[in-house]
Amino acid sequence: MPDLYPLLFRFAVKADAHYDVLSRRVRKGLGIAPPLRILPYRGYGTPERVVIKARVLEERKVTPQRQRHTLWSSAVASYKRYMTREISSAHVAVRWGDKRWEGVTDEEGFLELWVPPPEGVRSGWHMVELELLSPEAEGVPRVSAPVRVAGTSAELGVISDIDDTVIATGVTDPLKRAWALFLTEHRVRLPFPGVDAFYAALQAGASGGADNPIFYVSSSPWNLYEHLDEFLAIHRIPIGPLLLRDWGLSKHGFAPGGGHGHKLDKIRGVLETLSHLPFVLIGDSGQEDAEHYRTIVREYPDRIRCVYIRNVPGRSKRGEEMAAIANDIRDAGSELVAVDDTVAAARHAARAGWIRWEEVPEVEAHRREDAARSALGERG
Repeated sequence: MPDLYPLLFRFAVKADAHYDVLSRRVRKGLGIAPPLRILPYRGYGTPERVVIKARVLEERKVTPQRQRHTLWSSAVASYKRYMTREISSAHVAVRWGDKRWEGVTDEEGFLELWVPPPEGVRSGWHMVELELLSPEAEGVPRVSAPVRVAGTSAELGVISDIDDTVIATGVTDPLKRAWALFLTEHRVRLPFPGVDAFYAALQAGASGGADNPIFYVSSSPWNLYEHLDEFLAIHRIPIGPLLLRDWGLSKHGFAPGGGHGHKLDKIRGVLETLSHLPFVLIGDSGQEDAEHYRTIVREYPDRIRCVYIRNVPGRSKRGEEMAAIANDIRDAGSELVAVDDTVAAARHAARAGWIRWEEVPEVEAHRREDAARSALGERG
């Protein structure tokens, strides 16, 4: 019976996609179908090969965050984010300079197109233009998708978890996690105060101008992409590709469920694509970050410079588990550094030569400011 599960899931996904197509045709005929939109994601790659990512959806018209002032408006906005209608088999044109490609979305409306950039492309962010060709090209505005190219100027890459590493979600408590995921406007505290300055220092590198790429990996659904991207911008945390998870029915099963193993696939993809770079991994002790990072260190023993794990209180046996994982990582050729705050991580990174020492006081200043702001928010 278990052998039948993959076939059943693939059949269910195709059936669901066909239903969505039929549903849209009916609603179009009745004049009640909303317009389509292209939601661009941040892509990444090298001067030889990059991935361009986006999703084609029905426009849900979520009220902007600055206009939501009540719990009800937050709940409605979250409902609209999760109850999306994806457009499968949509044809999308991609233009970058004088180059042009076409791609087709999968059953969940995702576009993932690997292409060679224009010749001579430099490190940094670049914008490519996306245009919907079918099924309903008329009236759908073109959008620009950012692509991060990591060239020879980069000294290392950074891969960071999001939940309880950058944003407070209470992921060790199922009720708090459900609340945080649905009422996303309340996910505004930084449990890792000073993360903006620390990540900026890592991005600048030892030279101060390395422009190291940063990637964010999370078990949060793609439906939260715009919220998370806006969160990084509001708090001036260095932007980077967000590698999230598709929730609901998929050809691989029904998510969420089965742990956080999808993060391994995302991390492997980054390491394989940016094969010329060593990496620093950042996570927390609340989930399975340390276990996943141990696997990555074993698989890429010469690529991982360090694993930073933020200590999350509340799990009595976690200290023993972390000590064992630290030993395994050391035996595999890297090191796990457990820290209580960003200042400790920044000092270690400065000693290792990955950031400049003059950035450490900046991290400490930001940590104090964020901690004070968080304390005021709790009292309020």
